[in-house]
Amino acid sequence: MKNLLIACVAVLGIGLASPLAHATLLAPGTQSATADTFSITSETLIASIQNAALAPPGGSVGQTIFGTYSAWVYQEAGGTLDFLYQVNSTTSTTVVNRITASNFGAFTTDVGYVSSGPLPPSASSGGVLPGNGSDTIDRSADGNTVGWNFQANGGIGAGANSVVLEIQTNATLSTAGILSVIDSTTSSNVAFEPTVVPEPSTMAIAGIGALGMIGYGLRRRKALGA
Repeated sequence: MKNLLIACVAVLGIGLASPLAHATLLAPGTQSATADTFSITSETLIASIQNAALAPPGGSVGQTIFGTYSAWVYQEAGGTLDFLYQVNSTTSTTVVNRITASNFGAFTTDVGYVSSGPLPPSASSGGVLPGNGSDTIDRSADGNTVGWNFQANGGIGAGANSVVLEIQTNATLSTAGILSVIDSTTSSNVAFEPTVVPEPSTMAIAGIGALGMIGYGLRRRKALGA
């Protein structure tokens, strides 16, 4: 039983905390004129959505945004996750001025774009860079929404694409999320977002409960065998 307890504690401890290697964190409620630049050379792709059609903003009537998007999740060597996105505006009738990703409130974020090295599968090379004076990148006051702004560079018009955008985090798990593509309307699309690892106390309680059930089963087997 002692060895079993040690093994359970070791398993429960995996993934509870991992450091994030980044240049400049984007704190909740702040904006920056500088988007960090990244490379995915040493990272591992663990999930992707490639070349999916952008959802009609508010339905097909009066639709102005047409195109595709891709989303990827990469894992760094230390186990932390990076969330990448790219939007291709094929025949939009207005320019895309802003792209946001949601539900990052529980995590640290380093925000920017991929500037060198290999591209994710199916990604387009080059693209419009985020840039809009002091708020090139921004994060909402509650930390949930991270955004890139493209107005200063003319927006993302028909036939153009964004660069591959990236959010580095200290998360170790991901789930389904939302990517918003915005002109005067908003196209909301299924992508990826980080999710919280259960609290250590919750996991410990679950582990103790499991050990209790194992102990009960062993005692019952002994009693039946007597």
